[in-house]
Amino acid sequence: MEPVLEMQGISKRFTGVQALKNVDLKLYSGEIHSIIGQNGAGKSTLMKILSGNYQKDEGRILIHGKEVEINNTADAAKLGIGIVYQELSLLNNLTVAENIFLGREIVNGISLNNKRMNELAREYLANFGIENIDVDKNVEIYSLAKQQLIEIVKVISQKPEILILDEPTAALTNEDTERLFKILFKLKEQGICVVFISHRLREIKKYCDCGTILMNGQVTAHVRMDEVDELKIIEYMLGDTYNSYKREGRGTVEHAEPVVEIKDLCIENHLDHVSCTIYQGEITGFTGLLGAGQDMLWRAVCGAVKTSGGEIWIHGKKRRISNPAKAVARGIGLLTENRKEEGLFPQLSVLDNIALPSLRFYHIPLLPFLSYRRITRDSRKLAEKLKVKMSNIKDKIKFLSGGNQQKVIVSRWLLRNLDILIFIEPTRGVDVGAKTEIYKILESLAQDGKTI
Repeated sequence: MEPVLEMQGISKRFTGVQALKNVDLKLYSGEIHSIIGQNGAGKSTLMKILSGNYQKDEGRILIHGKEVEINNTADAAKLGIGIVYQELSLLNNLTVAENIFLGREIVNGISLNNKRMNELAREYLANFGIENIDVDKNVEIYSLAKQQLIEIVKVISQKPEILILDEPTAALTNEDTERLFKILFKLKEQGICVVFISHRLREIKKYCDCGTILMNGQVTAHVRMDEVDELKIIEYMLGDTYNSYKREGRGTVEHAEPVVEIKDLCIENHLDHVSCTIYQGEITGFTGLLGAGQDMLWRAVCGAVKTSGGEIWIHGKKRRISNPAKAVARGIGLLTENRKEEGLFPQLSVLDNIALPSLRFYHIPLLPFLSYRRITRDSRKLAEKLKVKMSNIKDKIKFLSGGNQQKVIVSRWLLRNLDILIFIEPTRGVDVGAKTEIYKILESLAQDGKTI
């Protein structure tokens, strides 16, 4: 069978970094093909070349055996390539239907035909079994999971021959993930090639037909999922470093004084009289289905959400924390699950993103200046400790992969040296190796007396 798309000898270099080196890839109609690798392995760069966001330095791209040039996203769309990015592109102030038809608006004379766009949007959602979404409401009212499904429907509605999904299940519940793959199986039956990028190896094994594994910008293996297990995939991902990622269990922690006490906390429509006690040196996990309230609980502790009842005690004292700045002043730091909207300053450098909350601790005594040397030294040390893959700490953070961006935010609160660190989905969009690195950091912090 002739591949629907073939990439031959693809190489790409950025300043100081060889992102891809001589990469080959074959995609076939009617298959779900996974691109697998650690953060910084080259997955996103390869897909951005395919979608027209980057241009290759070397190599060839063939579609149905004919060589093509993809110079921009418009070229990719004309060639039948659609992509759903990990970071959503929806516009919050537009309706669901307006987002689905953005750039392809249906007009009636000189005005938009909103009635027809709404009808078609409902039809698209119904075809894929997506319910409880009102197409004439703004997307901002919907959860991150539903916005992800809307984004996917938006791209699928353009009838691509090759559909690229970058971490599509990161914000989805198990139920939503099952719904998504029912959609993908329908597309597969229609002969569409689905390219699936994820760090969730169980999903890859369960749903994908085959995969291409990258490490340091090079292909280490092409595999059929029915011929390998998860451990073999991890070995291909990590190479010689595989054995260094094996973890040991934590010992028990003797309770000292409570650090955080939550008493009958209420948040309208979210929490009803929730109580818990957290101790120094512990890593305490909170779990539940998406929307169950575990994130709202800790947003309230950080002053990001208004409570309707209950008390919050920190180090034995009742505290009223009305905003995140007061939370930081009380030694509490929050890393949210939505780094794009709430965690990053995309136009600033990696250094700035790490150092901003801690600048006041770097004043030069008796002078109205900051010690840039110390800020840079300490920030670089943390970035290296978490193995943030970058060419320079002064690079803009928006050019880092999603997992490396997440590690930069972790570095931010480590630099601030807070006593209580709240991580909501800290390893979302992070590969197996980086996850272990973050777990080890959290364990080290707990051993140092931090409350996680």
